[in-house]
Amino acid sequence: MTYRPTKPTKREIAQHFELLDVLTDRKSVADCRYLTKPPPKPRQQTESAEQAALFQWAAWNKSKYPELSLLHAIPNGGYRPITTAARLKAEGVRAGVPDICLPVARQGYNGLYIELKAPKGRVQANQREWLQDLSEQGYKAVVAYGFEEARTVIEDYLREGVNI
Repeated sequence: MTYRPTKPTKREIAQHFELLDVLTDRKSVADCRYLTKPPPKPRQQTESAEQAALFQWAAWNKSKYPELSLLHAIPNGGYRPITTAARLKAEGVRAGVPDICLPVARQGYNGLYIELKAPKGRVQANQREWLQDLSEQGYKAVVAYGFEEARTVIEDYLREGVNI
């Protein structure tokens, strides 16, 4: 196995050169732009990463819950070029549709829809409307904040027997 160092960020390079300037008396620390600033906050887990973790969990647990083979994502969000967005809209893509669907009847529901949010995410108005409309049509439609909450919702939903 060969060692491959990671490429330094622009900030790290700038800090290195500022440190060299301070050590060679070309600059004082007070004049440094990067050495005096605190490091940036670590990035929070994104919805995409949370959803990927959920589907990885689902793949590992298909033997325990065979119904997980029907679990699927509804890829409505994300950046797309305007031409692709226009084409998808013409094909019927609708804003606010929940992210995840499990078309398995349980607990008197026709299926399960989950709007997955990052732990500090916010639900938009059109997403709330979809969840309400789906609930009125006999689906369990919920918001889950993060992988752990979504996993718990799915496990609780599947643990109950079919009782339609």
